[in-house]
Amino acid sequence: MDNATPAAPRRIAFLVLAHNDAPLLLRLCHHLRDHAVFLHVDVKSRDFPTEQFAALKNVVLIQPRLSVHWADFSMVEATLALLRSALHQNESFSKFVLISGTCYPVKPIAHLAALFNTDNDQNYIRLTAISPSTPHLWTLVSRRWRMAPLLPDDLMARQPALRGLEKKARAVLNKLSSYRPRDFQRDAGCPIYFGSQWWALSEPCARYIVDFVQDRPAFVRAFRTTYVPDELFFHTLIAQSPFAAKTLGPQPDQGAGTNQQAPLHLIHPSEKRIFHSTEADFELAQSTDKFFIRKVSSRDTSELLNCIDRELLQP
Repeated sequence: MDNATPAAPRRIAFLVLAHNDAPLLLRLCHHLRDHAVFLHVDVKSRDFPTEQFAALKNVVLIQPRLSVHWADFSMVEATLALLRSALHQNESFSKFVLISGTCYPVKPIAHLAALFNTDNDQNYIRLTAISPSTPHLWTLVSRRWRMAPLLPDDLMARQPALRGLEKKARAVLNKLSSYRPRDFQRDAGCPIYFGSQWWALSEPCARYIVDFVQDRPAFVRAFRTTYVPDELFFHTLIAQSPFAAKTLGPQPDQGAGTNQQAPLHLIHPSEKRIFHSTEADFELAQSTDKFFIRKVSSRDTSELLNCIDRELLQP
């Protein structure tokens, strides 16, 4: 009889994009304490207590910090910085899991680690092909977008009145760009795919991404002027890679509901996609087969978080 002790699950590398709510992030890091956490904090969050997280033995703070803007390529750049940092560690991780600072586990992380230890390098990402026959998604890539501010962040921080003017100017610029369609598939050099920003990738797939980005500057350049590139860039890259066969398979376009199909995250079904401290939302968290919910906050969702800690995350 073989009495050998089964190998312990490898640690997970959690890649965390954060910009606010340090108390919530501390709670999240507590639940991830047995694993590695790579944390990027938006440089615009000047008062964020990064020293509290630097003191945690399992947390690596990403430097330099980037200025991250919603729906802008800076989201991709921050994610790539997290991936590179995790891959440079002297440790082999079972999976690289992208989450935000407003996510929260609803199942013990040990269950997720056990799943990853037996899944044969599965990549938890869904791919939806984009074409003119998917009009909801085609608008993302049919023209060029400018989502980052036209003016420096420091200048607008010193002169808040400029924010409104800058936003209006950028809206005009983006409207004008709609009259000049682009052939994005030609620019990227391949078919385009869409999916949830939140994924979990094997180490071989993560290394492939970092190498691909270094070797294919034209591919990267094409995505700098798309809308929500964080929901396009990695998906398109992986769809053309040897790892496409180890994804969750093609996902049909479901209109506005397509971005609800996160592999490991439960996205709240409401229009604002925010969880609240209600019995109905706790039932959603309790009944889901996903491992995380988003979005939550330490101020508005504290009762829900306490119930999750007590009812769902206790050993």
